[in-house]
Amino acid sequence: MRVSQPLSLARTLPRRLLAPAGTPTGAACPGTSSKTVPQKPNPLPPVRYHIFRSPLPYPQGLELQHRVIEGRLQRRERGESSAQDVMFLLEHTPTYTTGRRDNSPNPDTLHPEEEKVQDVGAGFYITKRGGQVTYHGPGQIVGYPILDLTAMGTPTRCYVEYLQSLLREYAEDLGLEVVAPHEDGHVGVFRGRDEKLASIGIHLRHRITSHGFAMNVTPEPVPWFDLVTACGLADVRAVSISQLLERQGKTGPSVAECAAALVPRFASTFGREFVPLDAPAEGKTAGEIEAIRDIVADITAQAENAEKEAGGWPTRPRVKAQ
Repeated sequence: MRVSQPLSLARTLPRRLLAPAGTPTGAACPGTSSKTVPQKPNPLPPVRYHIFRSPLPYPQGLELQHRVIEGRLQRRERGESSAQDVMFLLEHTPTYTTGRRDNSPNPDTLHPEEEKVQDVGAGFYITKRGGQVTYHGPGQIVGYPILDLTAMGTPTRCYVEYLQSLLREYAEDLGLEVVAPHEDGHVGVFRGRDEKLASIGIHLRHRITSHGFAMNVTPEPVPWFDLVTACGLADVRAVSISQLLERQGKTGPSVAECAAALVPRFASTFGREFVPLDAPAEGKTAGEIEAIRDIVADITAQAENAEKEAGGWPTRPRVKAQ
């Protein structure tokens, strides 16, 4: 099943435009994920975060981001305070997606990668994020930070580097030898040349980020990845944290443990406080926080209904691609 999403979340930035005006391509970004990103003089409000406990269908993940960003922009237009950044951490139900920079989709024919995964038990969505075909599903942590890069004083290219660095350092702290980016320049976190652990693909709308990253935690996503040429890298295969640690005789974290561990890394990287979405809210952003809570509650209910209607989600591909 292919669905082309009409949501106007953002325009995708070609790689050559990731550096801000006046910044030489390849120039070093200030700070790393082990050194707090330089801050503006006026401190920003804490980032609110929410960890979903059950997998979201991909359309609900898009709607979640769209409604939060749209509400924020509408408040701006009304002259109301709108400074509430938020981050969502979650798993998706089995889903293949491709981004706008993938020029192969044709409205009259199946995407070449979609032909490989007919009837395997996963949806296929053409989206507006950056990047090519990838997979999302249970066993993979997905992060959707919705951050105002202008307010943070962070160039887009540097934001991508910070995401990449904090994911790399999380893997390294687990005892894994990884590289980020790939030695050929591909964005993401890799184990050597031919195994990929994490992907990054972002959007911007009025300098507000959406989409973000995905990291394979358990082995569950790998058989789904094996059915496609993920990210257009024919010689690179997906791998999970658990599989890499198993080679060392160690046990890997759960997705929930990974999500909990990433929150303080984001706080350290961006030099900001991260507070649960359901924590008490006061001050200028209280109304906006309450509105985001209502959106999350609605999206959660939609996901629960979708799971009931589907009778659950497959844990492995139903058939092998021919």
